Amino acid sequence: MNSKDAIYSFCQTLYNCIYLPIHYYKNKQLQLVLPNTGFPFDLAVPHLSELVSRKQAISYLATKELHYIGLVQNEKTEQMVLIGPVISILPSPETIRNIMKEYSIPLEHREQLTELYQFMPVYSFHQFCHFLALFYQELLNDVIDIDTYLNVYVDTKSTSVASLHSLKSYDSKEMEHFHNTYHYEQLYLDYIRCGNVEGLKKFFSNAFSIQAGQLSDNTIRQAKNILITAVTLVTRYAIEGGLDIESAYQLSDIYIQESEKLQNAEAIYQLQYNMMLDFTRRVAQAQIPRDTTSDIYKCIQYIKQHTNQAISTSDVAAYVGKSRSYLSHCFKKELGFEMNGFIMRCKLEEAKSLLTYTDKSISEISSYLCFSSQAYFQNVFKKKFGVTPNMYRKHPDVR
Repeated sequence: MNSKDAIYSFCQTLYNCIYLPIHYYKNKQLQLVLPNTGFPFDLAVPHLSELVSRKQAISYLATKELHYIGLVQNEKTEQMVLIGPVISILPSPETIRNIMKEYSIPLEHREQLTELYQFMPVYSFHQFCHFLALFYQELLNDVIDIDTYLNVYVDTKSTSVASLHSLKSYDSKEMEHFHNTYHYEQLYLDYIRCGNVEGLKKFFSNAFSIQAGQLSDNTIRQAKNILITAVTLVTRYAIEGGLDIESAYQLSDIYIQESEKLQNAEAIYQLQYNMMLDFTRRVAQAQIPRDTTSDIYKCIQYIKQHTNQAISTSDVAAYVGKSRSYLSHCFKKELGFEMNGFIMRCKLEEAKSLLTYTDKSISEISSYLCFSSQAYFQNVFKKKFGVTPNMYRKHPDVR
């Protein structure tokens, strides 16, 4: 698999798919460069020594201009693949000037550099990570969970922000640009409104091609502006989901203030992800009565996280560690409705979201949510909402 011809073929095939610069090294000697533009400058090679020194199978860095450069290396075979730069937003004229200064590119090559960016596709950071995973599989003949390996989207549970929010409460009793990724935006906002933490995590674990519109010529300012826009939207949907208005706006202010303290785009994007999780958790908590016991809380969370599985009250009871009859009785007593009914309600709410924000067929949705048949799914949906799934999708006014 790792013969010279096989590696060359793999690099060429992948380049033809993603059109990103690739450098292949063997025994520390450059063997292949794609594309071979002949330009007298290189934006990735200057970072090679730093990445090699980390002595990791996969490593990456982000430049000040938010260019991602990645390296995959197999120390045993002395093979390395350098990929990048990968851009998540198209550079402005000011950014190009800064890049020329940073890499000591003579002024006469400005047109060539601009041309390079014009033909360079825009990818999200998460897509970039998955490109690295492909090279890892090729060079090391192994499969890797790239999210876990690189600690992508670390959930810090926003400890410092939570502390600030508590203090403020005591003192005072957001394959192309973002603006045309409307349906993806609405999907993750719906997870927030419903308090669906696991759904939100799964959404961001998929490599959707979502890039941000140009909000600023400065990369750091751009990241902060994106966060501010996201906070505004998230706050609105969290309030719709049941989070009290005062808490929502306090959190909004705190996250914006925290973002202004940061001077690293990656840290800002990480804060944005944690912000979304924080709001979603708070919505989930707000939707559950305060006097709910821990067993019933576990039931609710388990059911919401397993809408795409054929779960029963027995499955829930096994997860909680109580008898089915006892747990069903407590569930009805505390919440006022049957557990079976709640399982069905959660599945149907998930169906509404999929009908609204995805183009999955009714058959696919029925199968995904583990209904016994499409006909049964359509019947229970109409009984619950008064319209068939098809009518619900075609007529927004019935929602």
